[in-house]
Order: sequence, then structure tokens, then C-alpha cells
Amino acid sequence: MKIDELDLKLIYLLMEDSRLSISELAERLDVSRPTVKSRLEKLQKEGIIQGFTVKLNPELLRAHNVVALIVKTDEPEKMDEFDEIIEINRFTSRKYLIKIAVESMEKLRKVIEGAGFEVIEVMPILETVERKSPPKVKVPFKCDYCGKEIVGEPIVYKYRNRVYFFCCPTCFREFKKTRENVEKFKLKGENKAEHAHEGHSH
Repeated sequence: MKIDELDLKLIYLLMEDSRLSISELAERLDVSRPTVKSRLEKLQKEGIIQGFTVKLNPELLRAHNVVALIVKTDEPEKMDEFDEIIEINRFTSRKYLIKIAVESMEKLRKVIEGAGFEVIEVMPILETVERKSPPKVKVPFKCDYCGKEIVGEPIVYKYRNRVYFFCCPTCFREFKKTRENVEKFKLKGENKAEHAHEGHSH
């Protein structure tokens, strides 16, 4: 499983918004559409990208009560039969931490009885806070400002539909400063051209 800087930039963009089209990804990475398409196919084939998810509005999920249970079972395959069981985590040969989404406590009782496991503890989940964590992959990144190899997590910055990576806050700050100066210079040039045009029209 070998991935390079372009692959990782692609992964960062898709983690941010999995609905981006191939054209949008190509524009942000400054590469051709066929390049993006072949990279996506490679990442999917190698199992690095395992799917594209849709994140539901929390309001839609409130129709269910989500409950965490610590259970013991000798027949874990039975849990696959219940759509209400949305997450299964095994931490010993017989012990599992599972999450169940149900509309009522009666439904929860039916799942417990049907799956035939021994319940050790029941914990209602009041709130879920999702934390984004960047992929932990060792890839020789180059800073888009100084050109040095990036050690550790890069600073990711999106500017005018392009994605840039920086090695430190200083490079990030300097890059932004340079861009601001370029924008000001462009704006001055445009204003001068407008005034010159107005002068000719008088």
C-alpha cells in the first residue's frame, strides 16, 4: 500500500467534503480529471478509500434513542441479523460494546431477547461529539511556501478552490501575506486601468 503526496491531498479534500466531483477535485489539486479518476480508482481498489459517506442532520437521528450496551455472547453472528445494532466493538473473546438505535424501550427488549446475549451494562447515549482526525500516514510532503519536507501533520489551507500544505505557522502566515499583497497589487492595477479608461472617455 503505497501512497504519495497527491493521494493524501485527495484524501484530505474528500474527508472535508465527500461530495466533491472529479472536476472540482482536479481544479483544487491543479491536475487533470483523468489523473483524479485513476487515483480514486487506485485508492478504492487498495482499500484506502472504503466508501463515500453521507452525514445525516442530527435532527433526523433524534427519532431514535441510541443506547450503548456491554454484553457477553457466544454467538456474535446473531447480532448481524438486527439492523437496530449500529455498531459492534469486541474487547475480549466473549465481551462486546455495542450501540443500538431504537424507537422505544420495548424495541430494545426485543433486540436483546432476539440476539440472545447477556447484558452486563446499559448506558443511554445523551450526546455524540464527532472528532475529525487526519490520516496518520508517513508521506514525504513538501511545504507549498518554503519547499521543505513536512514533518508531522501539515497545515491545510484552501484558497480560491486550491488546496495548499504548509510545514509551520510561519510559512502559512507568510504565504497569506504574499497572497494579500498580490491581491492588493492586482486591485491597484485594475483601478488604474479604470481611471485611465474614464479619462479617455471624457
